[in-house]
Amino acid sequence: MTEPRLVEVRKNVLKQNDVIARALRERFHQAGVFVVSLVSSPGSGKTAFLEKTLTMMRPHHRVAALVGDLATENDAARLARSNAPVKQIITGTVCHLESHHFQQRRCGDPQQA
Repeated sequence: MTEPRLVEVRKNVLKQNDVIARALRERFHQAGVFVVSLVSSPGSGKTAFLEKTLTMMRPHHRVAALVGDLATENDAARLARSNAPVKQIITGTVCHLESHHFQQRRCGDPQQA
């Protein structure tokens, strides 16, 4: 019987995500855009918090929301009631947004503001 081999992996599997994220942070900074990421378990109140925050901030600031969901647009529809711009991304199998989702939506692009 052969002994199991141990293979050491030193490559960061999220390296591409990190590279894109760094570039996006720089673009947001250059454009003067303040970005907040809300991540928590389902049912924790993220959407309620964001809906109220968007509604309260909208009269005084330019605000928008980018919403990620596995399969539905329910949260985006709810946040749209705040009258803030809302974009939905259906992530499919990923339970969170990754940098390439933002890049695909051209977020941070002053022309898209």
